[in-house]
Amino acid sequence: MYLPTFYKLGYEAWSAKGKRFLGIMPAVGCWAVWALYPNLYNTVYTDFIPPPKGVQRRVQEV
Repeated sequence: MYLPTFYKLGYEAWSAKGKRFLGIMPAVGCWAVWALYPNLYNTVYTDFIPPPKGVQRRVQEV
């Protein structure tokens, strides 16, 4: 008795999902950088690259 396998259908379905995902990712990446840039900038220049000693911390106005 022949039992059908759906490897080709599954492959085509996952290929389509993957292509759609890859097509959306540049837009999501641009949005994330645009939305998170101030936070990323502050994190990099306070935690990873600390300012030299004696530089006063900037106080943000509310």
